[in-house]
Amino acid sequence: MHSNFSLPELMYLSPTTREKAVLIAQDLIRTNNLSPREAITKAVLIAKNWAVKNVNRNVWKKLKSFEKEMI
Repeated sequence: MHSNFSLPELMYLSPTTREKAVLIAQDLIRTNNLSPREAITKAVLIAKNWAVKNVNRNVWKKLKSFEKEMI
């Protein structure tokens, strides 16, 4: 299974997002009976969405803290 996880889609992700994608893909293979390629493709999209939400939340928190410092 790990040899299938060395797809190019995973190589462009950050280490944290890649780890999240692999965990999601493993779960999808187990629960949804998807092929490894389908599971990875779906997991990469889910992990990217998670990363964007996570970054946006962190940026928002920093902006709020800068705003409080300015006041």
